Amino acid sequence: MRKWNLTLAARIVAGVLLMIFAMGTILGVGGVAALFQYNAFNDGGKELFDEAADYLMGHDKRMVQDMLKAYYYDPLSTAVDNTQGEAGAPQRVVITLPYYLYTTHTNFRFTAENEDVSLSNGVPAANCFAYREEPWTLYLYDGEVRHFSQTYATEEEARLKWDQLCEQNHWYISGQVEKSSSGWTVEAHYQPRRTVTVTARYGIDGSFPVVDRYSLLLPLVNTFIVCRNWVIPVTAACLALTIAAFIFLLVSAGHRTGTAEVSRNWFDKVPLELVLLAMVALLGVGMKLFTDRAVTVLLLFLPMLLALGLLLCMTFAVRCKTGTLVKGTLLYWVCRGVWAAVKWLWYVLKNLPLIWKTALIWAGISLVELIMLAGYGSGPVSIFWLLEKLIVTPILFAFVIGLKKLQDGAKRMAAGDMTPVPEKFLFPEEKKHAQSLNSMGRGAVLAAEQRLKSERMKTELITNVSHDIKTPLTSLISYVDLLKKEGLSSEHAPEYVDVLDRQSQRLKKLTEDLVEASKASTGNMTVTREDTDVNLLLSQAAGEYAERLAAAQLTLVTTLTPAEPHIQADGRLLWRVFDNLLSNVCKYAQPGTRVYLSTEVKEGKTQIAFRNVSREPLNISADELMERFVRGDASRNTEGSGLGLSIARSLTELNGGTLELTVDGDLFKATLIFDKD
Repeated sequence: MRKWNLTLAARIVAGVLLMIFAMGTILGVGGVAALFQYNAFNDGGKELFDEAADYLMGHDKRMVQDMLKAYYYDPLSTAVDNTQGEAGAPQRVVITLPYYLYTTHTNFRFTAENEDVSLSNGVPAANCFAYREEPWTLYLYDGEVRHFSQTYATEEEARLKWDQLCEQNHWYISGQVEKSSSGWTVEAHYQPRRTVTVTARYGIDGSFPVVDRYSLLLPLVNTFIVCRNWVIPVTAACLALTIAAFIFLLVSAGHRTGTAEVSRNWFDKVPLELVLLAMVALLGVGMKLFTDRAVTVLLLFLPMLLALGLLLCMTFAVRCKTGTLVKGTLLYWVCRGVWAAVKWLWYVLKNLPLIWKTALIWAGISLVELIMLAGYGSGPVSIFWLLEKLIVTPILFAFVIGLKKLQDGAKRMAAGDMTPVPEKFLFPEEKKHAQSLNSMGRGAVLAAEQRLKSERMKTELITNVSHDIKTPLTSLISYVDLLKKEGLSSEHAPEYVDVLDRQSQRLKKLTEDLVEASKASTGNMTVTREDTDVNLLLSQAAGEYAERLAAAQLTLVTTLTPAEPHIQADGRLLWRVFDNLLSNVCKYAQPGTRVYLSTEVKEGKTQIAFRNVSREPLNISADELMERFVRGDASRNTEGSGLGLSIARSLTELNGGTLELTVDGDLFKATLIFDKD
C-alpha cells in the first residue's frame, strides 16, 4: 500500500476520480436543493419540471418580445406580410419569422398578437409541455428626451418627485436633487415610457420533432425526477469519496517511489505568489470564456476551477511538509534581502568612526531636504535652509568632536589608562560627563591603591600570624625535647617546665584573642546595653592598672570631666576595651613618661581619651595599627598578639561607639566616642 500510493499513476487516477466525485457532489447538492425547493417529493416533480421548462423557454420568449419591440420602434424597417384578416376584422401586420424560430429548428411553439401585429410559428396545443397563455406588457421608450425642473419648499417633497420620475420613467433618467437659494430643486432628463399589451400563448412540443436544447435537457430533468429518491444517498457517497480522494492526494503529495523523504518538483519550487497570480489569471480567462451558458459552466469552467483548487492544495501540502511555505515566497526573499542589506549597512556604520557616521547621516538628511526644496521650495526657504546649514553644521561637528573625546577617554579608562579627559572646548553637558569620567578615574586609582595596600597588609598579616604562632610553638617543642633527653629528675627540669608553662599560656592567650577578635568582628557576641557611668568605670580601670603602670615606670594622670557623663553600653565589653588599651600602654609606652586618661563631653558626644609616648618610633599609620596582628613594635620583639586594637575597635562598635587613633611623632592617642545618654 505504501509503494502504491507513491506512484504517479495512482495520484492521477485519484485526481480524476476526485474531479468526477466532486462534480457529482456539486450537482447532487444542487439537485437536492431543487427537489426540496420545488416540492418534488410530494407532487412527483411537476413543479420542478415546469420550472426547468420555463427557464429553457426564457431565451426564446425574450427574442419574441425583442422582435415585437423592434416593430413598434421602427415599423417601416420590419419585414412584414401584409395579409388581410377575416372580413370585417382589423388588419394586422404579420411579422416574418427568423430562421431560428422555424418549426424545423426549434420545439418552441408560440403565438403573440394584438390588434396591430401578429407573430407566430404555429399555435401551440394545450398538451404542450409548460403551456402558458398570458398577456405580455411591453415597455417602450420611443419619445424625445424631456427636461424637468421644479423647486420645492422641503427636501421631502423634492425627493418624492424624484422617486416618481424614476418609477415612471426608469429607462433613461439623469439629474439631481440639490439645495438652492429658494428651496430644493429637482433637475431631471428622461424619456417618457409607454406600454403595449400583447396576448401570448407558448409551450414546448412534447413530441420533440427537432433535436435542440429542449429535446436534450428536458428528458434529463425528467429522468432526474424519476430517480429523485436516489439523489441524496448518491450525493452523500460522492461527498465521502471526494473527501477520501482529497485526503489521499494530500498525504501522498511530495512522496516519490523509492524514497521516504518528501521532495519538491519544479512546480513546488515556483514562488507561491506567481502560482496564485497564474491561477487567478486562468480563472479570469475561464470566467470570460465559459460562464455565458450553464452547459459550458458545468462541462468546462467548474472542472477547471476544481483542477486549479486541487493543484493549489497539493502544492500547499508539499510546501508545508518541506517547510518552504514561507521560504518559498517572493516576499520572504525580498524581506531577507532587505534585512541583509540593513545588517550590512549597520555593520558599516558601526565600524565607521563617529565623525564619519555623523557626516554620512548629516549629508543624507541634507540631500533629502535639498530634493524636497528643489520640488516644493521657494527662494526665501532655500536661503533659510542654506543659512541653517552654515550655522548648524559647525556646531554639530564641534559637539561630535567633544563626544569623540569622551569616547576615547572612556576607552582609555576601560583599558587601564586613567589619564584625565580634556575638558577644554566641550559643551556644558559634555563637560559634566568628562568631569564624571575623570572622577571615576580618580576613584579607580584610589581603589587600586587601596587594593594594593590591602594585599600588602594581607601578606603582612599572614607573616605576623605565622611568626606569633611559630615562636611559642617552637619553644614548646624545644623544651619538651630537652625534658625527654634529660628527664624530669634533671636539675634544669623546673626551669624547662616554667618555660613550657609560660609559652603554653602565651599560645593560649593568642588563641583566645583570635577567637575573641573573630566574634567581635562578626558581631557574634551578646551585648546588653545599660546606663554606664564613664568616670566611674575609667577610675576603676586606672586603679586596676596602677601597680602595672608603676612597674613600667609610667606616671598616670587622670582628668575626669565634672559633667559625670553617662552612656548606654555593655559595661563588661567596655571594660575589655579599657583593658586592651591600658595593656598596650604598659607594653609599648616609653618608661619615665606620663600616661593621660581623660573624659569630656563635646558637641553632645562623650569622649574617652588614652595618651602615651611610644617607646619605639611609630613608623606606621594609625589605620595600619588598627589592622590585626599589627604592633607598634615592627620588630615584634615584645609579647602580644597584635589583636588588642582590632578587638577594641570591634567591641566599641558593638557598644554603638567609634574608636579613633591619632599618631603625632611618638605621641599615641586613642579616643572612644559615644553618644551622650
